[in-house]
Amino acid sequence: MTSSVPYSRKREPNIREQVVQMIRDDIAQGVIGYDTRLVDHEIAASLDVSRMPVREALMQLKSEGVVEGTSRGFVLKIYTPKEIADIFEVRLLLEPAAAAQACQHRTEAGLQLMQAALDRIARAHDADKPLLSIKSSWQFRAAWVGMVPNPQLVETMQRLRDRAEQARLAMLHDVSFRLGTLERTRLIFDAFRKGDVARAARLIHENLLICRDAYCAKQAELLADR
Repeated sequence: MTSSVPYSRKREPNIREQVVQMIRDDIAQGVIGYDTRLVDHEIAASLDVSRMPVREALMQLKSEGVVEGTSRGFVLKIYTPKEIADIFEVRLLLEPAAAAQACQHRTEAGLQLMQAALDRIARAHDADKPLLSIKSSWQFRAAWVGMVPNPQLVETMQRLRDRAEQARLAMLHDVSFRLGTLERTRLIFDAFRKGDVARAARLIHENLLICRDAYCAKQAELLADR
């Protein structure tokens, strides 16, 4: 009779996976912009790791449509307004339903994370710190997404976020847009706190529509300038 050892411990991410996540986080937080060049040997040297896993990480992000190759490394892929609209079309199908699930399965710990991120967004706005604002907005989103019980849905949403969030970089210094984001985030948190599933889904839907229109318009301006 044979027996098996249960795999109860989660596998630690390898170097390639760590680099992919690091770059994704830096994109979402505005650390990596459209004028940033990602060069494998420079990243490897800064992290004190070998070049190969960094190269593999960059190639993975290229295959996912996050970056594109040039003769001097990789840069963020610049999406057309139509491509951004297409991405949001899918997000509009997924995220309101995901928000409803998250609201139904909300936890006190998750709500506390949402509240803490909301407070940071407000402080960042008052201090006129756009990078901190966008980082805190991502943390707010991560808090409610973390309560979605369907891991496949979460994974799909994350891939789409990696693409669409790049468009947010162009909105960093728009004070009125950041204020609107803060106000909408407060309403979303209130819906989650009260367990109002339908309202949470509706607010996420409305927020996506506003972001889609703003990002498409700004991207059209950027492409025209180029």
